[in-house]
Amino acid sequence: MSDEARNRAIPRHPVLGWSAFSGAVQPPVPSVDALPQVVYTSSGRAAIFLALRVLGCSPGDRVLVPTYHCPTMISPVVRLGAVPVFYPLTADGLPSIDWLTHHAQSAQAMLVAHYFGFAHSLAEVRALCDARGVGLIEDCAHAFFGAADQPVGRWGDLAIASLPKFFPVPAGGCLVSGRRQLSDVALRPPSGWDELRAALDVVELGARYGRFPGLNVLLRAAFGVKALVRGRRITAAVEDASDDVPPPSVSELDEDLLGVSLPRASRRIARRAHRARIVEWRRRNYALLAELLRDLPAAAAYRPELANDVTPYVFPLEVRHPPLRYRALRAARIPLFRWDRVWPGTPSIAGDCGTRWATSMFQLACHQDLTESDVRVMAATVRRVFSDVA
Repeated sequence: MSDEARNRAIPRHPVLGWSAFSGAVQPPVPSVDALPQVVYTSSGRAAIFLALRVLGCSPGDRVLVPTYHCPTMISPVVRLGAVPVFYPLTADGLPSIDWLTHHAQSAQAMLVAHYFGFAHSLAEVRALCDARGVGLIEDCAHAFFGAADQPVGRWGDLAIASLPKFFPVPAGGCLVSGRRQLSDVALRPPSGWDELRAALDVVELGARYGRFPGLNVLLRAAFGVKALVRGRRITAAVEDASDDVPPPSVSELDEDLLGVSLPRASRRIARRAHRARIVEWRRRNYALLAELLRDLPAAAAYRPELANDVTPYVFPLEVRHPPLRYRALRAARIPLFRWDRVWPGTPSIAGDCGTRWATSMFQLACHQDLTESDVRVMAATVRRVFSDVA
């Protein structure tokens, strides 16, 4: 099997299988959905949109957002008609308090993210928001589990999370709070077809990766017949190896799904998955990547070691001279991506790490459904590419 074929066989995201329900249910670290107010949404971006509404944001209001972002963080602000105001980041991935002190006047809300799964204390940000009457949205899309002085999700007036980043579900998010009532957030249920499709898709993907020992052959045959009848087949999420991607826009947000709740199957998987396994295996895969990629030429792990309360989303690798290396790694089909689709109008601010990270920070998968062999193949591919591409 060629390297590219082997890399294609590595799951890009968590995959449903029997192992999802093995091990301890409760994680050894806090989770964001342990807060008293929880609303399950169709996506993380929908959760951001709803959070802005709960905070009373209206067209024309200023919303503070980070220079390091994916389009789905900014599109809800623009869809609402509010004005994104970009703030710079420090080397720790935290908002620059000095910059905010001089530029945060008259903002209605602020979005602050825990990048890559590394939760940070937001005490200074919280104090600034309280002093200026700014609603704080804590973006836990990368940090479903963790703590920094207090559990993730408790710094913000509201917090959001993304389920597919940590659980084997095709889509979904949640809006949570320990400070605000969310009883007025009313979402309509998905259609019966959407409920069925959500359940079938996760099982079909798991069968494709052989995650149901004893039933894989039967499931593949059944889904094969379905594909023939319907003329389609589900595929794993694989990034296009080309650089021909559309610019970010409000189309990143499917307005039809803003008012729809999460399908029951996805909710049950997220609630019943054995979370201790998720934490343990992500930490194991991260540590193995750190070991295998140590002393990599022209690159360095953002955080070579994990604190005890960290559950990583990805393995962030900061790369010097990234363009050719990134293109080569995408062509090799390893599960890697970066946030290089910067929202139009994102400014260049002196001392900001965010705009640099957009191209230099590579995010390697380290999720719980990667085997040790998967991780070793990924690391070997990275080393080969870095050796071949100057």
